[in-house]
Amino acid sequence: MNGTCKLCGQTGLLRESHIIPDFYIRGLEHKLATGSQGVEQPFSTFLSANPEIKGGTKQRGHWEKIVGIKEYLLCGKCEGKFSENENYARSLFYGNTTPLKKLPIGDLMSFRYGNDLLHLRKVNVDYKRLKLFQLSILWRAGVAKGSFFKEVELGEFHETKLQTLLNTENPGSALDYSCLMVDLQHERSLEGYIEQPTKSKKEGQRNYRFVLGGYLYLFTVSKQKPRVSARDFCLKPSGEMILPIMDDDKILRNWATALRKTGQI
Repeated sequence: MNGTCKLCGQTGLLRESHIIPDFYIRGLEHKLATGSQGVEQPFSTFLSANPEIKGGTKQRGHWEKIVGIKEYLLCGKCEGKFSENENYARSLFYGNTTPLKKLPIGDLMSFRYGNDLLHLRKVNVDYKRLKLFQLSILWRAGVAKGSFFKEVELGEFHETKLQTLLNTENPGSALDYSCLMVDLQHERSLEGYIEQPTKSKKEGQRNYRFVLGGYLYLFTVSKQKPRVSARDFCLKPSGEMILPIMDDDKILRNWATALRKTGQI
């Protein structure tokens, strides 16, 4: 359809853009035989804690449209900008595996942080590519109209600043929308699990949380410097990034409880 690209502001043909990068959506899929010929087609299972949305297994494209995981948002040129950084992130974290399977990237380390013993990975990455990838996730969720992203409310100042950074392909400083990434571990694969983004407030700063492909992304959105933990673990311009490792059992239990309350499981 024709319209105005949300990123560059040019009017023309818009692509049906994925708010959550497409490779994460494909990671949810499995093949099922359909029709009289029994041809296998890609299906995914969508469960929501929103009682107004009936969960189930549907063919590719169905859930994306219902909850707004994709919409007409970007022109072809801007879509291409995002795709380049998405390809880098996928290769870094998962290689070319289908379905997604996390790679054991970086050097495994342990150290004491306050009273806690932390296990983590120290990784060297391309700062510009990965930071722009992170920023694109936050910005897209903020401008999206779908109900899946209703808690991501950036406000005009942050939405405009993010748009400018992404449009000019400027990753900004380490403290611009710092993102703490956590490597979620569980006895079962978590790469095919996507959690609806949520917001919280800590020390007067807004935080937005995404769970995608076995990682937790925690963004700090504030005009002030992010809190100490966010500064210590966010991606640095040198390319160094610290990935704390966390057991995801608590997250999955909370999600299961929410689904039971709405009768989804």
